[in-house]
Amino acid sequence: MLREYWEETWQKLQAPTVSQDVLEKLIRAYSSPHRFYHNLTHIEDCFTIFEQAKSLATHPEEIELAIWFHDAVYDPRGSANEQKSAEWAQFVINQSGLGNAIVERVSRLILATRHNAKLKDRDAQILIDVDLSILGREEDTFWRYEENIRKEYAWVPESLFRQKRVEILRSFLNRQHIYHLDEYRERFEARARANLMQAIARLENVTRAV
Repeated sequence: MLREYWEETWQKLQAPTVSQDVLEKLIRAYSSPHRFYHNLTHIEDCFTIFEQAKSLATHPEEIELAIWFHDAVYDPRGSANEQKSAEWAQFVINQSGLGNAIVERVSRLILATRHNAKLKDRDAQILIDVDLSILGREEDTFWRYEENIRKEYAWVPESLFRQKRVEILRSFLNRQHIYHLDEYRERFEARARANLMQAIARLENVTRAV
């Protein structure tokens, strides 16, 4: 299925050429043993969720490229993952012969997944809602996500991880809305808030007990 997504995206963009080994490099990157959540399952899930609002996108194929590359570089110890992922996407898109406008838009989409800025661009809002949809899933799916994030940060001491994780989760909970689009709010907002409150309570209670 993922290979079909990849080929269809470039076909719709009418790219003059696409290096055949790019997809294989991406698959190897997302299949790295240290990835318990940010892997191919996450990418496939993003495509599934994106379908709900695909018709609302200005440049849907560019969002698809951003989905492919937004976690292409993922080092839990690093702080420039999104920047490096955007640079990889820029290189591939330039090599494909597509214009600078597409390069710049896809790059901005990927950088938006740092989740540190208010977004006015509809395509960026859609991508962020897709990326954050995991917060609003059923309990078993959400807790599996939390467990996998902990595995990716296994090198972080428990008390420090809990402190930083609470800060991250609370930053989403404190937003007026977690999701930008009505379609995603209706589907995920209430469940996301419930999941986040439970996760924060669990992290803080264990910390206090210790």
